[in-house]
Amino acid sequence: MKEKFNRVLYVDLDLHHGDGVEDAFCATTKVLTVSLHKFSAGFFPGSGALCDVGMGKGKYYSVNVPLQDGIGDKQFISTFNRIIQKVKERYEPEAVVCQCGADGLVDDPMNSFNLSHRGVAGCVDSLLKWNLPLLLLGGGGYNTPNTARLWTFLTGLVTGKLKCMPIDIPEHNYFTMYGPSYELSLTPGNRKNENTSENIKSVINQILENLENVSKG
Repeated sequence: MKEKFNRVLYVDLDLHHGDGVEDAFCATTKVLTVSLHKFSAGFFPGSGALCDVGMGKGKYYSVNVPLQDGIGDKQFISTFNRIIQKVKERYEPEAVVCQCGADGLVDDPMNSFNLSHRGVAGCVDSLLKWNLPLLLLGGGGYNTPNTARLWTFLTGLVTGKLKCMPIDIPEHNYFTMYGPSYELSLTPGNRKNENTSENIKSVINQILENLENVSKG
Protein backbone atom coordinates (compact mmCIF):
# COMPACT_ATOMS: atom_id res chain seq x y z
CA MET A 1 0.00 0.00 0.00
CA LYS A 2 2.83 2.39 0.72
CA GLU A 3 3.72 2.42 -3.00
CA LYS A 4 0.39 4.14 -3.70
CA PHE A 5 -0.59 5.90 -0.47
CA ASN A 6 1.51 8.25 1.67
CA ARG A 7 -0.81 8.29 4.68
CA VAL A 8 -2.52 5.07 5.77
CA LEU A 9 -4.80 4.78 8.78
CA TYR A 10 -4.81 1.42 10.57
CA VAL A 11 -7.77 0.74 12.88
CA ASP A 12 -7.79 -2.26 15.23
CA LEU A 13 -11.14 -3.28 16.76
CA ASP A 14 -9.87 -6.54 18.26
CA LEU A 15 -10.24 -7.15 21.99
CA HIS A 16 -6.45 -7.29 22.27
CA HIS A 17 -4.10 -4.38 21.65
CA GLY A 18 -2.81 -4.17 18.09
CA ASP A 19 0.78 -4.25 19.28
CA GLY A 20 2.35 -5.82 16.21
CA VAL A 21 1.22 -3.22 13.72
CA GLU A 22 1.84 -0.39 16.17
CA ASP A 23 5.39 -1.57 16.83
CA ALA A 24 6.05 -1.79 13.09
CA PHE A 25 5.02 1.82 12.44
CA CYS A 26 5.46 3.61 15.78
CA ALA A 27 8.33 5.75 14.49
CA THR A 28 6.83 6.94 11.18
CA THR A 29 4.14 9.33 10.03
CA LYS A 30 3.30 7.14 7.05
CA VAL A 31 0.89 5.04 9.13
CA LEU A 32 -1.27 6.22 12.02
CA THR A 33 -2.58 3.39 14.19
CA VAL A 34 -5.74 3.43 16.32
CA SER A 35 -6.45 0.52 18.66
CA LEU A 36 -9.53 0.10 20.88
CA HIS A 37 -8.84 -2.76 23.27
CA LYS A 38 -9.11 -4.22 26.73
CA PHE A 39 -6.34 -2.93 28.98
CA SER A 40 -5.97 -4.45 32.42
CA ALA A 41 -3.30 -6.03 34.59
CA GLY A 42 -2.31 -9.47 33.34
CA PHE A 43 -4.29 -9.27 30.09
CA PHE A 44 -2.34 -10.10 26.91
CA PRO A 45 -0.30 -8.45 25.48
CA GLY A 46 -0.04 -5.95 28.33
CA SER A 47 0.66 -2.98 26.05
CA GLY A 48 -1.52 -0.21 24.65
CA ALA A 49 -1.70 2.25 27.54
CA LEU A 50 -3.13 5.70 26.93
CA CYS A 51 0.36 7.17 27.21
CA ASP A 52 1.75 4.92 24.45
CA VAL A 53 1.76 7.42 21.57
CA GLY A 54 4.65 6.40 19.35
CA MET A 55 8.22 7.66 19.19
CA GLY A 56 10.55 9.84 17.16
CA LYS A 57 8.90 11.17 14.01
CA GLY A 58 5.94 8.94 14.81
CA LYS A 59 5.19 10.47 18.21
CA TYR A 60 1.41 10.95 18.54
CA TYR A 61 0.80 8.74 15.48
CA SER A 62 -0.06 5.78 17.72
CA VAL A 63 -3.49 6.16 19.31
CA ASN A 64 -4.46 3.76 22.07
CA VAL A 65 -7.94 3.58 23.58
CA PRO A 66 -7.70 1.42 26.73
CA LEU A 67 -11.06 -0.02 27.79
CA GLN A 68 -12.31 -2.08 30.71
CA ASP A 69 -14.67 -5.05 30.82
CA GLY A 70 -18.34 -4.67 30.01
CA ILE A 71 -18.42 -1.98 27.35
CA GLY A 72 -21.50 -2.21 25.12
CA ASP A 73 -22.37 -1.24 21.56
CA LYS A 74 -23.52 2.33 22.16
CA GLN A 75 -20.53 3.38 24.28
CA PHE A 76 -18.08 1.55 22.02
CA ILE A 77 -19.37 3.23 18.86
CA SER A 78 -19.65 6.70 20.40
CA THR A 79 -16.10 6.49 21.78
CA PHE A 80 -14.83 5.32 18.41
CA ASN A 81 -16.61 8.07 16.51
CA ARG A 82 -15.40 10.88 18.78
CA ILE A 83 -11.81 9.79 18.26
CA ILE A 84 -11.88 8.69 14.63
CA GLN A 85 -13.40 11.94 13.38
CA LYS A 86 -10.54 13.86 14.98
CA VAL A 87 -8.08 11.41 13.44
CA LYS A 88 -9.58 12.07 10.01
CA GLU A 89 -9.51 15.82 10.53
CA ARG A 90 -5.88 15.92 11.66
CA TYR A 91 -4.27 13.07 9.73
CA GLU A 92 -6.25 13.22 6.47
CA PRO A 93 -5.62 9.56 5.55
CA GLU A 94 -5.56 8.44 1.93
CA ALA A 95 -6.57 4.84 2.71
CA VAL A 96 -7.79 2.83 5.69
CA VAL A 97 -7.09 -0.69 6.93
CA CYS A 98 -9.46 -2.00 9.61
CA GLN A 99 -8.96 -5.20 11.62
CA CYS A 100 -12.36 -6.53 12.67
CA GLY A 101 -11.65 -8.84 15.57
CA ALA A 102 -14.65 -10.70 17.00
CA ASP A 103 -13.31 -11.58 20.45
CA GLY A 104 -15.07 -8.62 22.06
CA LEU A 105 -18.45 -10.09 21.16
CA VAL A 106 -20.89 -11.48 23.70
CA ASP A 107 -20.30 -15.16 24.58
CA ASP A 108 -16.69 -15.13 23.38
CA PRO A 109 -14.47 -17.25 25.69
CA MET A 110 -12.52 -14.07 26.52
CA ASN A 111 -15.55 -13.00 28.61
CA SER A 112 -14.74 -9.31 28.44
CA PHE A 113 -16.93 -6.95 26.40
CA ASN A 114 -20.72 -6.90 25.85
CA LEU A 115 -20.62 -6.17 22.13
CA SER A 116 -23.05 -7.49 19.56
CA HIS A 117 -22.31 -7.57 15.84
CA ARG A 118 -23.66 -4.01 15.65
CA GLY A 119 -20.90 -2.66 17.89
CA VAL A 120 -18.16 -3.52 15.41
CA ALA A 121 -20.38 -2.82 12.39
CA GLY A 122 -21.16 0.67 13.66
CA CYS A 123 -17.46 1.52 13.61
CA VAL A 124 -16.95 0.03 10.14
CA ASP A 125 -19.98 1.94 8.87
CA SER A 126 -18.40 5.21 9.98
CA LEU A 127 -15.26 4.38 8.00
CA LEU A 128 -17.29 3.42 4.92
CA LYS A 129 -18.88 6.86 4.89
CA TRP A 130 -15.49 8.44 4.27
CA ASN A 131 -15.48 7.00 0.75
CA LEU A 132 -11.78 6.18 0.97
CA PRO A 133 -10.10 2.92 -0.08
CA LEU A 134 -10.89 0.55 2.81
CA LEU A 135 -9.40 -2.87 3.45
CA LEU A 136 -11.17 -5.01 6.04
CA LEU A 137 -9.30 -7.78 7.82
CA GLY A 138 -10.36 -10.55 10.16
CA GLY A 139 -8.94 -10.92 13.64
CA GLY A 140 -9.51 -12.73 16.91
CA GLY A 141 -12.74 -14.54 17.69
CA TYR A 142 -12.96 -17.75 19.68
CA ASN A 143 -16.69 -18.37 19.46
CA THR A 144 -16.74 -19.63 15.88
CA PRO A 145 -20.48 -19.16 15.14
CA ASN A 146 -20.51 -15.60 16.49
CA THR A 147 -17.36 -14.74 14.56
CA ALA A 148 -19.03 -16.03 11.40
CA ARG A 149 -22.14 -14.00 12.23
CA LEU A 150 -20.11 -10.81 12.55
CA TRP A 151 -18.12 -11.25 9.37
CA THR A 152 -21.24 -12.21 7.42
CA PHE A 153 -22.98 -9.08 8.70
CA LEU A 154 -19.98 -6.93 7.76
CA THR A 155 -19.93 -8.45 4.28
CA GLY A 156 -23.57 -7.51 3.87
CA LEU A 157 -22.85 -4.00 5.13
CA VAL A 158 -19.93 -3.43 2.77
CA THR A 159 -21.74 -4.81 -0.26
CA GLY A 160 -25.00 -2.98 0.47
CA LYS A 161 -26.93 -6.25 0.78
CA LEU A 162 -28.00 -6.07 4.43
CA LYS A 163 -31.65 -5.36 3.69
CA CYS A 164 -32.01 -8.47 1.54
CA MET A 165 -30.00 -10.82 3.78
CA PRO A 166 -32.17 -13.39 5.61
CA ILE A 167 -31.99 -13.24 9.38
CA ASP A 168 -32.26 -17.03 9.71
CA ILE A 169 -29.08 -19.09 9.50
CA PRO A 170 -29.35 -21.41 6.47
CA GLU A 171 -29.04 -25.13 7.05
CA HIS A 172 -25.54 -26.49 6.56
CA ASN A 173 -23.13 -29.00 8.12
CA TYR A 174 -22.56 -26.87 11.24
CA PHE A 175 -26.12 -25.60 11.63
CA THR A 176 -26.56 -26.87 15.19
CA MET A 177 -23.68 -24.69 16.41
CA TYR A 178 -25.84 -21.61 15.81
CA GLY A 179 -28.51 -22.50 18.37
CA PRO A 180 -30.58 -21.69 20.21
CA SER A 181 -31.56 -18.65 18.10
CA TYR A 182 -30.33 -19.88 14.70
CA GLU A 183 -30.32 -16.24 13.61
CA LEU A 184 -27.68 -13.90 12.21
CA SER A 185 -28.14 -11.26 14.92
CA LEU A 186 -26.63 -11.25 18.41
CA THR A 187 -28.04 -9.85 21.63
CA PRO A 188 -25.55 -7.68 23.59
CA GLY A 189 -24.27 -9.10 26.85
CA ASN A 190 -25.11 -7.91 30.36
CA ARG A 191 -21.72 -8.11 32.05
CA LYS A 192 -21.15 -5.22 34.46
CA ASN A 193 -19.75 -2.22 32.61
CA GLU A 194 -16.53 -1.10 34.30
CA ASN A 195 -16.17 1.87 31.92
CA THR A 196 -17.57 4.92 33.69
CA SER A 197 -18.65 7.96 31.68
CA GLU A 198 -16.03 10.01 33.51
CA ASN A 199 -13.23 7.62 32.63
CA ILE A 200 -14.24 7.39 28.97
CA LYS A 201 -14.47 11.18 28.76
CA SER A 202 -11.00 11.52 30.28
CA VAL A 203 -9.53 9.03 27.79
CA ILE A 204 -11.18 10.76 24.83
CA ASN A 205 -10.08 14.23 25.93
CA GLN A 206 -6.46 13.13 26.33
CA ILE A 207 -6.46 11.51 22.89
CA LEU A 208 -8.03 14.58 21.25
CA GLU A 209 -5.35 16.73 22.88
CA ASN A 210 -2.61 14.40 21.63
CA LEU A 211 -4.00 14.47 18.09
CA GLU A 212 -3.49 18.23 17.93
CA ASN A 213 0.19 17.36 17.50
CA VAL A 214 -0.46 15.36 14.32
CA SER A 215 0.47 17.25 11.15
CA LYS A 216 -2.20 17.53 8.50
CA GLY A 217 -1.58 15.92 5.14
